[in-house]
Amino acid sequence: MVRYLHIFREFMENKRILIVDDNEFFIQQEISYLDRRRFDIQTARSGQEALEKARLFLPDIILLDQIMPDMNGPEVCRMLKKDSLTENIPVIIVSSGGKDSSRSEATLTGCDGLIFKPIRKDLLITMVEELLGITTRQWQRASVDLACSILSEDGQISATIHSLSADGVFVEMISPPIPGEMLGILFTIPEGGRQVLARCAAVVWSGRLGAKGPVGSGLRFLTIHPSDRDHIDEYVNTLLKKDGLEIDQQVES
Repeated sequence: MVRYLHIFREFMENKRILIVDDNEFFIQQEISYLDRRRFDIQTARSGQEALEKARLFLPDIILLDQIMPDMNGPEVCRMLKKDSLTENIPVIIVSSGGKDSSRSEATLTGCDGLIFKPIRKDLLITMVEELLGITTRQWQRASVDLACSILSEDGQISATIHSLSADGVFVEMISPPIPGEMLGILFTIPEGGRQVLARCAAVVWSGRLGAKGPVGSGLRFLTIHPSDRDHIDEYVNTLLKKDGLEIDQQVES
């Protein structure tokens, strides 16, 4: 009975978020984006306070400012990841620094995501939901092998889409970017030859597709024309029907 009460309690309780920033404006902005009615939110205004509250509060995720007066975010992140009590808590670093240096520093810390100020509400919500595993999938997904172009500030590279839905894609990439990176993606739907451009797609996870699949990144479309989303969904459903699969259930994008 105790076991089932514990499971029920975990199911009913809101996910816990620790927001760390020495600037009250950004704390309140992140709180307003995430909504206290949906999450149990605690705050800290220094690196030391963050470490203390992380151990006491044991949040499900930490949003950690990069630059603070006592110790910087990457330093705090490294300490969290070395502590057996907090090592498995996902950490998103919120950066106001240069993009190249922030990416390099974040990679070395073992953080789970990197978001830049000014903070995009849709990106923040997408990243938090993905890391907490509370995203509701609304679109069917199909395995594909589609050539695509990945667009970034550094230019354009060719890649291959291996999983496709109207909500996002998995793209094989030799050096997957840090979750939180914003990219564009351009590809053509084989049936009808329609070209699709997602001007803004968020990297929500990076790793291997399945146990033995290719290494790459899962991207969620944030900015895409509704008609392009509809055409993707129509194409995916066509593929699933050809494979004799049911298409009336929600699956991951």
